[in-house]
Amino acid sequence: MFDIILKDLRDRFGDKVLLSPEDLAPVINKSEGQQGNERSEGKFPIPHKVEGRRVKVSIYHLAQYLADIGSGEVRQEISKIPDKLTRTQKKNTKGLLEKNWWLFRSTQITSIISKSILELELTAKPAQKRPQSKI
Repeated sequence: MFDIILKDLRDRFGDKVLLSPEDLAPVINKSEGQQGNERSEGKFPIPHKVEGRRVKVSIYHLAQYLADIGSGEVRQEISKIPDKLTRTQKKNTKGLLEKNWWLFRSTQITSIISKSILELELTAKPAQKRPQSKI
């Protein structure tokens, strides 16, 4: 899966090897601000490099993260996504080739991964009661 994701990331970003948070946002489904918050808290899951004020992530680390992130349940859900596009999907993508399946499926896959991470966080941390405001 790593090779397929890397190839499609290369198709998307061309010769770029180091990606900015702006480049990452649509791929990992996190805004630049969310990424910054996670980096400052030490919770950003992808290895990154800071050069002055600029943050860069290697395309290889991104591909590895996307390939490794899935648990068994996530991999099962991802496997349910069809490999081939239907005729309607082909028309909607304006005839783009199926070989770039990651570009078509990245939103679905990242949402599955995000859901899985959120469920893990919710089960790992006990719910805290909010103090009731006095009106």
